[in-house]
Amino acid sequence: VSCDKMNVTSIFAGDKKENDMEILCKATTVAWEGRSCHRHLEGVYLNLLSLVRRKSTVHKAPCPVAAGNTTSLNDFLVNL
Repeated sequence: VSCDKMNVTSIFAGDKKENDMEILCKATTVAWEGRSCHRHLEGVYLNLLSLVRRKSTVHKAPCPVAAGNTTSLNDFLVNL
């Protein structure tokens, strides 16, 4: 798949019991995985990582993200 049509794991679908910090931690992982195609995700990753590290004593970014539904990188960024 070309970088222009890159899909990422949809962390916003499914279980609504996750708290905001858990979602941000998973978003850190998605940004890390996508940065090979899109260099601007490096900055997104670093900002999310810093936020999770400062605000959570439970979550250690990057968090594991189970394979499952995917979404476009653009939709992921909009939802984030």
